[in-house]
Amino acid sequence: MFKKIVAVSFVAATLMIPSYGVFAADSSSYVSTTTLSSQEVLAGLTPVKSSGKITTMSATYKITGDGVRLRKTPSTSGTVLGLLNKGDMVNAQHGGTDVVADGYVWKQVYSYSHEAWGWVAVNYLEEIG
Repeated sequence: MFKKIVAVSFVAATLMIPSYGVFAADSSSYVSTTTLSSQEVLAGLTPVKSSGKITTMSATYKITGDGVRLRKTPSTSGTVLGLLNKGDMVNAQHGGTDVVADGYVWKQVYSYSHEAWGWVAVNYLEEIG
């Protein structure tokens, strides 16, 4: 009996936990707004309001070269936060604004290997999803 109560409690608790992250959804009569941390706001993310559809909030890219620099600012003179290698995955905000500087188009991305937001020239990115 105790196992059944624990299992039912776990399922009920799981259904009540709001989901945050890459996907956001709601019904047309209820519009939710996600709350962002100060770090996410500084990275240029905005709260999401959805209207009954599941919306992807990021795009995934694969790095196409070795030693690609993840920079603090979109410039060839920007501070290097780390190096990315061929095959590394990064995420970018879907619909984010690209910046043109120093003869390159730059995209702001999040690198999981460096746990940081930075800029990469789009010449070294291949969108995979």
